[in-house]
Amino acid sequence: MKELVDEMNIGCHVSIAKSVDLAFDRAKKIGCSTFQVFLKNPRGWAFKEISKEETERFKKKYSNYNISPVVAHISYLPNLASLDDEIYTKSMDSFRQEIERCVILGIPYFVIHSGSYKGGTFQEGFEKYVESIQKGIDFGKRKVTILVENSAGGGRTLTGSFVNINAILKEINDSKVKVCFDTCHAFSAGYDISSQLGVSNFIAEIETTIEMESIAIVHANDSKTGVGSNRDLHEHLGLGKIGKIGFSELINDSDLRKKPWILETPIDERRTDVENINYLRSLINK
Repeated sequence: MKELVDEMNIGCHVSIAKSVDLAFDRAKKIGCSTFQVFLKNPRGWAFKEISKEETERFKKKYSNYNISPVVAHISYLPNLASLDDEIYTKSMDSFRQEIERCVILGIPYFVIHSGSYKGGTFQEGFEKYVESIQKGIDFGKRKVTILVENSAGGGRTLTGSFVNINAILKEINDSKVKVCFDTCHAFSAGYDISSQLGVSNFIAEIETTIEMESIAIVHANDSKTGVGSNRDLHEHLGLGKIGKIGFSELINDSDLRKKPWILETPIDERRTDVENINYLRSLINK
């Protein structure tokens, strides 16, 4: 299995349809050196059993394929900051089962999205979110690192700013919690990373808040909407508002280029995953 830090470690989100281990074959086919998956239907609460045979095939491919790390992403419905008892109970049950699947499959990273504190105060939501993550560390038996993903901001989300994310990390104070940096979300939250100066200012803010070493994974997505829009609308790389200059500056940052980059770009006729991966690779200064 290759080292985590690789200057050209780029992949995308792939499907686990029919069998979870087929994600490796799909990733290999499109030239991924890392990839991300959902471990259940992301749009529902129900869980489909992963068989012992699937698990064994997955772990064997993880050992034999030169693709690493594998990253899992929490499904869409859980809200780890929910102040509604029923929703929170369902959210934590799903959270637990998804992390337990990471343990069984040997997946080292699990990305969680920002919680929403609808119906309460920021402090109430913050405390609930922190409590949830602390429980998640236990669910993962300290074998899984939980990655807090920055959000597009707006509404009652908690992770639109890296100041807030830094507060979460400091409150938890555990090496099993790090950050997933999403480029589209950062731009939509008001971080203008579409220019050389903008990226420079952004990197400076990262260093004064969470620090670069806290970023474990980069989600590479362009944005269909402008800076500060608070809208989570992904676009093909270079075709959105962040554009070529922004991604060129980001991918060639001496620290960020060492992180695994995972694309979550649209599925449509304009560009394939392979073309998006090749586009990002083309921006790397040799």
